[in-house]
Amino acid sequence: MGPETELIPPRVWNFIAAMLLLAISVLCAAQWYAFPYFLDSYYHLAVIQGFREAGGPVTHAFWEAAPEGHPHLYPPLFHLLWLPFNLLHMPPILMARIWSWTALPLLLAIVWRVLSRITTARAACLALISVSTPYIFFLSTVNNLPATLALAAGLGLMLALNRNRPVAGGLLLGFTFLLHAGIPWLLLSSLVIFTFLEPSYRKTAWIMIGVGLLASSPWLLHQFRHLSAIQFHHRGEDRFLDTPPVLLILGLIGLKLAWNRTGITRFYVALAIGFLPMAFLYRFRYFSAQGLFPWLLLAGLTLDRLIEKIRWRWAAVLLLAGLALGSPGLHRSPENLRIGFQGLYWTWSDTTLSTLSGKPEDVPRITAKPIFAEKFIDELTAVIQTHSRPDELIYCNYDYIAGMLNTLTGRAVTNQILREMAQPRLETQIAPARLIIWLKEPSGRPGQELAQLLRKHPLELLKETEIALLYQNPSGGGRRRPGHAAIPWWLAEGLLLLAIGTVVWDLKRN
Repeated sequence: MGPETELIPPRVWNFIAAMLLLAISVLCAAQWYAFPYFLDSYYHLAVIQGFREAGGPVTHAFWEAAPEGHPHLYPPLFHLLWLPFNLLHMPPILMARIWSWTALPLLLAIVWRVLSRITTARAACLALISVSTPYIFFLSTVNNLPATLALAAGLGLMLALNRNRPVAGGLLLGFTFLLHAGIPWLLLSSLVIFTFLEPSYRKTAWIMIGVGLLASSPWLLHQFRHLSAIQFHHRGEDRFLDTPPVLLILGLIGLKLAWNRTGITRFYVALAIGFLPMAFLYRFRYFSAQGLFPWLLLAGLTLDRLIEKIRWRWAAVLLLAGLALGSPGLHRSPENLRIGFQGLYWTWSDTTLSTLSGKPEDVPRITAKPIFAEKFIDELTAVIQTHSRPDELIYCNYDYIAGMLNTLTGRAVTNQILREMAQPRLETQIAPARLIIWLKEPSGRPGQELAQLLRKHPLELLKETEIALLYQNPSGGGRRRPGHAAIPWWLAEGLLLLAIGTVVWDLKRN
């Protein structure tokens, strides 16, 4: 490092990190009325409401695939965290806006907090810059909330390893199994790999794994008992590529840097290897979402080395500002296969700061758009509540919109909302439903599938809105079957608070 850059004290790096966190928090707050983006939040809202109606977490989902329902296999921790707000009658869209607004600032704050204690203020700040830069990664944090919290808990594993706190680390690993179905196994694999890279951490890591599996064992046993209900299918998103090439290159360089070091820094290498299976199972999410996380941390390591070697402060400032504001994105979509090399094309300044600051989006991304529009949805919910009783069932031709309508009207849906569960036949979903909500195609037309449906079922048109046709099914006599909590909500929340308190105490003690 040059003499000038070497004189930059840690408080300056902490100030830069704090200003970046503040800027991103403000820019995310400016998206308040656009939140929640896309679809996933409505599924989580439906689950939270189901927990409230049952009086606590359940093992059988009664609010979807009604009237029979199906085994509830989505991990419950995220929904337990927000259940108290639902019990206090916080409006569901407000809840979704709050968690969308706080998602990236929370993850970044944990990146900064953890790495400041494991490495240096400069390294933590530069990791903060690399993680916050790609706009596509921002979209994954606000759309896949339980996965975002699982990544944050994964960072906590590093701190627990570094401080030799196997109980805290084990509980954090257990939290990940109760947050998400896939990422915990990648984190567990990373821990195992780390024991081979750094044998001195082996005992702590294996105790953490044992505690984590024990803490989450009731839920894991429930999931394994119902594995046959899960379906693995081709995901349409895997036809796309949306990734930050410069940061990936920096990450590859950082992989070599981390490999050549010893100690906790090698956990970056373990994460990069442990997350590789996602590249084959969920290709889009590997290159565009959670799979980017290890590479962004490694990119921060490369930036740390570059800043160390640069002699002039102004050059360092230009490098970091150029990355945070001008980093390009590499894209591919099925519609663009005819252009360039295999349909690949670049967009400049594809960053969180530049895009949230108002730069026109060069790439249309459905995950960056809201599907909640008050004037349209309020009309639908009013018709549903007027023409159905609370225990009657509804069906919508878009599963996640059915989850939204379930949340806003309290009516159970015959749809199977969670796509990872085996989908019943359309006939099975239509028959018990009292109301059929058929969303129109983007052209404004109802589509051919509705014409076929009307030939089979004597549905009565109730109302046509700008976005949907609403039908009454005279023979739809299905009824909601209320579910029962596996444990009372107060006991579940108490155990959760006890576990969180134990983690905090164990990490803070001398």
